[in-house]
Amino acid sequence: MTSKNMELLQQLLDNMTDNIFFKDLDSRFILMNRSCARWNGFKSPEDAVGKNDFDLLAREFARQARDDELKIYETGEPLQCKEEHVEWEDGHSKWVSTTKIPLRDKDGQVAGCIGIGRDITELKEKEEELRAATIELRRTNEQLRQANEQIANDFQMAGLLQQTFLPHNYPVFLSKDRKPLLDFHYYYEADNKLGGDYCAVHRLDEHRAGLLICDVMGHGVRAALITGLIRCISDHLASNLESAGEFMTRLNRELHPMLQSKDAFLFATACCLVIDLRTGQLTGAIAGHPTPYLIQPLENKAVPLPITESDPGPALAVTPDFEFNTFNVQLKPGDEILLYTDGIIEAENAAADEFGEDRLQQLLAEQSRLPLKELFPRILEAVQQHAGTHKLGDDVCMLGFSINELDT
Repeated sequence: MTSKNMELLQQLLDNMTDNIFFKDLDSRFILMNRSCARWNGFKSPEDAVGKNDFDLLAREFARQARDDELKIYETGEPLQCKEEHVEWEDGHSKWVSTTKIPLRDKDGQVAGCIGIGRDITELKEKEEELRAATIELRRTNEQLRQANEQIANDFQMAGLLQQTFLPHNYPVFLSKDRKPLLDFHYYYEADNKLGGDYCAVHRLDEHRAGLLICDVMGHGVRAALITGLIRCISDHLASNLESAGEFMTRLNRELHPMLQSKDAFLFATACCLVIDLRTGQLTGAIAGHPTPYLIQPLENKAVPLPITESDPGPALAVTPDFEFNTFNVQLKPGDEILLYTDGIIEAENAAADEFGEDRLQQLLAEQSRLPLKELFPRILEAVQQHAGTHKLGDDVCMLGFSINELDT
């Protein structure tokens, strides 16, 4: 992971109220967020690097934590929502719900663990206190009000941070006469301050570009954190991309242990495309995501990419060892590709009638001669008119490119 990506990950983690930490195989801290640092009495997360639980906690608790982590390292199985009574060397203690999952290196080998601890001390105490007095309920309501205010502030900060995950410039591919071979464009709008949609464009080599679009289940901080994880993992995988199917297979394998637990079922849909400018060959893989559209302005035509029914696979993190197929489509100069998330087609009007793929395809055919920069706002405007509101109830993301000429 690059230093910039590490900095972005640290900023996102520091806006989480849960205690989040990363450890190596010797159970030494290599990264933690500010909440976790404060929890353990450090002035900053950097002060914790290189230390372990034996440096902080009562020996018996530290030994149990180490045993749990050794089991994770040996089996690769996560520890999920374990309620623990934590005791420090100075005698104070708290209750925490802890989840630990294996941290894997680029070869898929266990290299440590990722831990998420939630302070449930108040919850344990309230099990008894709420039976005794209604005044405790009023106090809790005030805490909730303050927490909601803090969450609102955190949402605003995290929303600004999430914008940095999206493309701010595109890779450039030039012809022999220095003209761009490809034109890229994207549009993104979260339904709330934080969203679960993500897109990226990568320069794979001097002849190939890779595009990725994802739609994480849900909204808010949890979905935003998952988009951050997807960004970090996909950036690493794209640096050595062999095929779109292999990329999706490895991304799915990395995400599954992070998104699945006994308390939640989380997933993300995705589509990965690779365009080779020497041949015009488009290859791709789909994980439960809407099929992209092929737009041909010279023919006033727009159709879903011609792929077989067996090509799309399930959403990411649903099936841990699924092998995704790579499909192939031949493109030519003038062709355009549109990737989008389902916030477009699932927007409903007052009669609960969805905008749907048929309306989208008709609109793309009618407006096929518009450049993508003008087409995307026209799509959004049509969807909003259908829904009768600017708030569609879901995130919206569109990503595409047009081929000006091939690198022959």
